[in-house]
Amino acid sequence: MQFTENRKILSNLNDGYIFVIVIFFALFLRLFDLNNRPFHTDEAVHAIKFGELLETGKYIYDPIEYHGPTLNYFSLISAKIFDEKILSDTNEVTLRIVPAIISVILIILLISIKSEMNKFLILLIGILISISPIFVFYSRYYIQESMLVTFSYSAIITFYKYFKSKKTLWIILSAIFCSLIFTTKETSIIIYFSGFASFIILNFFNKKLKSKFRINKNHLILFLIIFIIVSILFYSSFFTNPNGILDSLKTFTNYFGKAGNNTEHIQPWYYYFSFLLFTKNDLVIFTEIPLFIFYLIGIYFLFSKKYFLQNYFFRFIFWFSLIQAIVYIIIPYKTPWLALNFWIGFLFISSFGIYSSYLIISKKNQKTLIVSFIFLIVSHNIFQTYLTNFKFPYQLGNPFTYSQPTPDVISASENIIKVAESDSTNINIFVNVISKNNDYWPLPWYLRKIKNIAWNENVPNDIHHFEIIITTPDFEEEIINKLYSLPEPGKINLYVPLFNDYTTIRPNVEIIGIVRNSLHEKYLRTLNNHTK
Repeated sequence: MQFTENRKILSNLNDGYIFVIVIFFALFLRLFDLNNRPFHTDEAVHAIKFGELLETGKYIYDPIEYHGPTLNYFSLISAKIFDEKILSDTNEVTLRIVPAIISVILIILLISIKSEMNKFLILLIGILISISPIFVFYSRYYIQESMLVTFSYSAIITFYKYFKSKKTLWIILSAIFCSLIFTTKETSIIIYFSGFASFIILNFFNKKLKSKFRINKNHLILFLIIFIIVSILFYSSFFTNPNGILDSLKTFTNYFGKAGNNTEHIQPWYYYFSFLLFTKNDLVIFTEIPLFIFYLIGIYFLFSKKYFLQNYFFRFIFWFSLIQAIVYIIIPYKTPWLALNFWIGFLFISSFGIYSSYLIISKKNQKTLIVSFIFLIVSHNIFQTYLTNFKFPYQLGNPFTYSQPTPDVISASENIIKVAESDSTNINIFVNVISKNNDYWPLPWYLRKIKNIAWNENVPNDIHHFEIIITTPDFEEEIINKLYSLPEPGKINLYVPLFNDYTTIRPNVEIIGIVRNSLHEKYLRTLNNHTK
């Protein structure tokens, strides 16, 4: 008897150690070399928005752009830890660390349900999620999507824990996660719809389910109170912007209008699966077909009469992720990170398929076969995560890069700043960036240390007052004409090229730079002094 108890304790300790290793490995993949790719346009937009909150202490929710406030407010914690008080003090690591760490919450919460389910199955889910190439990739992005996905599936886990235990703690956590979904991004409406629809479908197939998943009246009231309070806190900017509460509801009209009319991001229905299932180019060969096969196997075991398991948790996630996949397929507006919303659910079902296959094959004394196959899948995904996140983190052949800025944007920005700072009186140096439709991102992030900088979508008539001008080739002729025709006689300045080579801020988005010759000569003298 004592031997059996010791064996159980030892087994639990081993389980604990393995889960801790998985969590730390997930953190490592998300935190290692966080600045190994240039800031994406969307990252830069959110960073500049956060800068307003950091420097002024004020945040005004915009129902048209920028998404919800959670990313901004959680970033304050990071900036506080690194003792950064203005935007120019921050860097890529300060901001990207926020979604990176939050994304691991989902993996940590999986530990809470290992007592209700097979530990090996939960461990499989934890491993596949922690090493998922797409999840790791976008967890290292300063955008909302990995946070949104984490809150969504964390809400499902905490709801499940509540229905199993009826403990108040879990309904409180569920309310917080559900509210964080709402305060993170407008696509929360898709998540709520998918959740309610999934529950209705489960009830349709099993009438007894409703009695099993009842919520205590007091707990329901507590859930609603917490949900409302958290939502109001964030959208009202902690009671400093009451209009944000109403704007949080108005935003859904704006979102669906934008999703249907933004032709730049219109993609065919099969877009997500085209890059997830198989991508082959000169750079990488990427495929998630093995996991998709086990996803189909998992569906078979979930609904097969022969192997039918009374597990509502996985059937709910199946419907939840499938409905989201259908919605995102139907919506013409598509970006690769949106696939995260359903692909994480697919990984749950894939894990269920692998586990169910393991049970069947182990009965036939072929356990080594499936264990070897699991090892190959895990190794394959770790290698793919290495390729997409560390070896080719920004290159065009990476299936997850989407209008990803090139390293040119970093070198060009450093060059601009060096030239501006070469003048000891650089506080008076004025820079003008001009691009149609304000398409100069992510330059505002990289040039955030320059105080006197103007951003335009047309060439102003006072362009000759600026020492440094950054623009696109289509404005070059107009700028040159104004530089030499508008100033009064005797006050015309000579301008010279700033960049020696072809320079892009994003693929096929070229920029050119011109600098006042007097400033350029000061810069060259500064260089000579440093080399002596």
